[in-house]
Amino acid sequence: MKNILPILFAVVIGVACFIPAQASAYTYRGRYYRYNYRGHYYQYHYHNHYYRHRAWAVGVSGRPGYYRYW
Repeated sequence: MKNILPILFAVVIGVACFIPAQASAYTYRGRYYRYNYRGHYYQYHYHNHYYRHRAWAVGVSGRPGYYRYW
């Protein structure tokens, strides 16, 4: 019964190694790039696309504003 603890510990460590880690992120010139996609880093993820920039666009003819990505 005393041998079950090391076995249980080894199983937990083994399972943890197979859980995928979150994509690494990095900071460049004060900007935080959270998403890593195909070897490139992006700040924003919107509608299944990745973007490096985002700006608030003022609405036309009284419509509310929106974010523009590129």
